Amino acid sequence: MIDHYDIYAPTLQGMFHVDVYCPDRQKGKRYPVLYINDGQNAFFDEKSFMKVSWGFLDYIKKTKLKIILVAIHCRGERRMDDYAPWVIPKKLALKESDGQTDHMGGLGDLYIQWIIHTLMPVIDQRYPSNGECGICGSSMGGVIAAYASLAYPKIFTKCAALSTAFWFYPELFYQLVEQQDLSSIQGFYLDLGEFEADDEQVNTWYRETNDQMHSLLQKRIHHYRFAFYEGAYHHESQWRKRVPIFMSFLYSNHLKESSYD
Repeated sequence: MIDHYDIYAPTLQGMFHVDVYCPDRQKGKRYPVLYINDGQNAFFDEKSFMKVSWGFLDYIKKTKLKIILVAIHCRGERRMDDYAPWVIPKKLALKESDGQTDHMGGLGDLYIQWIIHTLMPVIDQRYPSNGECGICGSSMGGVIAAYASLAYPKIFTKCAALSTAFWFYPELFYQLVEQQDLSSIQGFYLDLGEFEADDEQVNTWYRETNDQMHSLLQKRIHHYRFAFYEGAYHHESQWRKRVPIFMSFLYSNHLKESSYD
């Protein structure tokens, strides 16, 4: 069963559509929550941007994992602003927008604050959550997922960041990893495909920045995994294949529990 909400974000002056999947309620049972960026791509192929979803419902049906999935749709043209924790440098903003604008990003922390202070209380009030909170996303959705877990590690204790565009401001991410106490993080999954961009320069930036983040994160987070996928490219169909991989990594204990229910 999927519930649908439209929830206003005052600081972002806009509405977010949210789809929520909850397991069948059982007396006394409470479940972890996973917040999914680009939630329009989470469940249904026909609603997905590229007409290929991540197949979370198929995964849940197959594994019987008991988890609450909160899929937050992006705001279309505001996506780059909402998912970028810092303002993107002008040169890169112009490159990303094909010369349309030199100002992009900087609303990411407000977006995460909205999840923490507005959306989470709604989810915790209406659904049997157990206080365990994760977040995931790809590309810019991976940027804001990684930022959320690294900036607020006591809240977002699990993270999956796929094909993450750290290259917009790598030094700020490196500083965040080095300065934060990440001991609260219970699981962090990071991955990269071989062909993340058609532009070879951008593809190189993806590799270099993800390699450096991998080098830093593996020293700071105990339950950590990095994966590199040869031949993989920047597309929902590729990320769909990785859902079973990162979900089994982040929720192995819950999968064992589900097998006995």
